Amino acid sequence: MCAESAQPKILIVEDKQDNIDLISYFLKPQNYELIVAMDGETAIEKVASNPPDIILLDIMLPKMSGFEVCERIKKNPETRFIPVIMITALKELKDKIHSLEVGADDFITKPFENVELLTRVKSLLRIKKYHDELERKNKELLRVDQFKDDLAHLIVHDIKNPIFIIQGNLQMMGMGLSDSATNILKKYIDRIDRSTKNLLSMVMNLIDISKIESGKMKLNKELIRVNDVIKKCVDKVRDYPENNTKKVILELSQDVPLTYIDHSVFERVMDNLITFAVSNINSEGEVNINTSFSNNVVNCEIIDDGIQIPPKYQQSVFEKYSQIEIKNEGYRLMRGLGFTFSKMAVEAHKGQLYLDNSDCTGNKFVLNIPKEKPALN
Repeated sequence: MCAESAQPKILIVEDKQDNIDLISYFLKPQNYELIVAMDGETAIEKVASNPPDIILLDIMLPKMSGFEVCERIKKNPETRFIPVIMITALKELKDKIHSLEVGADDFITKPFENVELLTRVKSLLRIKKYHDELERKNKELLRVDQFKDDLAHLIVHDIKNPIFIIQGNLQMMGMGLSDSATNILKKYIDRIDRSTKNLLSMVMNLIDISKIESGKMKLNKELIRVNDVIKKCVDKVRDYPENNTKKVILELSQDVPLTYIDHSVFERVMDNLITFAVSNINSEGEVNINTSFSNNVVNCEIIDDGIQIPPKYQQSVFEKYSQIEIKNEGYRLMRGLGFTFSKMAVEAHKGQLYLDNSDCTGNKFVLNIPKEKPALN
C-alpha cells in the first residue's frame, strides 16, 4: 500500500537488462523502492507475495506476454487496483487499444523520455495513494458499523432477562388477586403484562434478525397445525379490550395439512401480522384471514380494511432501514422490526411473505410456506 511515510514500491517487468538499467536510472533519484521481474510468471509471483504500488510492464516477455500478465492482475480482486503502465516498442494502434482492453491504466512507447516516464508514474502513484486512503477509511467505517451492531445485539440480548423477571413477578401478583376489590389493580397488572410481552416480542425480533443475517439461527421444526396457531393468535388479540368491537373473520380450510415448521417462530410471525391488521382498522373495522393448500404449499392471506400502506412501499415495508421513512409519512407500522423479522423468518422456511394491495382497499399480506417432509434422525 502506498503511504506517505513509506517508499512507493515499483515493480519493473522487463526481460532486457539494458532497459531495466535505464528505467532504474530514471527512477532511483526519486527514492522509489525498485523490484525487478524478467518474465511474466515471476511478475505474477512477486505481485502476489509482495504487492507493489505500481507496475511498469513490458509487453514482449518470455513465458507469458505483458497483455496476459496485466489481464491476470486486473482480474484478481486482491491486485486489480494496482496501476499498470504498459511499456511497448509496438507502434500499432491496435496494440495500444489491446493494452487498455486488458486493464492497463496507461502506456508509454519506447524510446521514452525521462520526464514522460516520471510524470506518468507520479500521476498514477498519486491516484493509488488516494484509493488506498479511501479503502482504509471504508474498512474503518465497516469496523465501526460492526462494533455498533455487536453492541446493539449485546444490549438487546441483555434486555431479555429483566423482562422475564417483570413477567414472572406480574404472574405471581396476579395469582393473589381474586376478590372484587382488586379488579382495578388487576386491570393495570394486565396492561403491564401485555406491554412487557410486546416489548419481549420486539426484543426477540431484533435478536432473531441478527441470527438470520449471520446464518446462526437454527429452526426447531415440528409438525404443527397452521390453522390452530392462527386461531390461538386471533384469540390473544380478541382478549384486548380495545378490540371488542372489531371483527376478525376466519376462513380456514380443512385441507391444510400438518406442516413441518418451527412452531415458536411461526406463531410470532402470525402474532405480528394479525396484531398489525387488527390495530390498523377502526373500532368497527374488519380483518379477514383465510388459509388454503395447493401445489404442496400452505397459503395464508390476512386482509384488513384499515389504512392502506402505499404501493410504493409494498416492497420496502419489510426492509429494516425503511421503517423510519414510512412512519415519518404518517403510516402505521408494526412496533419494532416485526415486518422485517416476519419476512426473514418465512424465507428461512423457504417460503414467501409479501404485501399485495392491488385488489383491496386496505392491506393484504400473503404468506406461502412449502410443505416439507420431517427430517429423518
